[in-house]
Amino acid sequence: MKFKKTLAITLVAVGITVTGYIYADSQTKTVEISAMSVTHKDLNELESRSELIVTGVPLDSENHVVTDEDGFVQEGFTITSFKIDGVYSDKMEKKIKEGDIIKVAEPVYTIDNGLKPGQTEFVIEDYKKMKQSNRYILVLKPDVNYPDLNVIVGVKEGQYSLDSDGEKGLFLVEDEAKNFKEELVSKYNIK
Repeated sequence: MKFKKTLAITLVAVGITVTGYIYADSQTKTVEISAMSVTHKDLNELESRSELIVTGVPLDSENHVVTDEDGFVQEGFTITSFKIDGVYSDKMEKKIKEGDIIKVAEPVYTIDNGLKPGQTEFVIEDYKKMKQSNRYILVLKPDVNYPDLNVIVGVKEGQYSLDSDGEKGLFLVEDEAKNFKEELVSKYNIK
């Protein structure tokens, strides 16, 4: 009887420990990375650095992380498939049209913590990852290393939610960036 009681207590303790680990492993901690990103004094400067201004919706995303032989991150970002519903400026060789799906590098990536439970999400300059339920304006240019990938110009200055529940980031040029959104919507008559 004593053996069965000890076994039952041990099994309950193991069950609680495993459940606790599984829960802890499902948690994600966010860490902000300061990258001293380029800010633009006005919309003309932002547009001059871009090759594509579009609206659309994100479809799906995949984490992209490259590490060296010691496990240090060499590059990290999220590759998001983005379905175009409007093209407002296109200086690219391969012309983009409504209905096309492009790949966008978002400045956020996630690393599994290994045996330590959980994951760590690294976010550049408090960037807010696009939500699949929202529609966005993106100011883009081609990535220098991956020809089929586009990067967001000016990190947060090149991504704006068109939905009323769009998140506002907390950064020094928020008023300017908000003006860029209003200026883009006005200039290109974006609905």
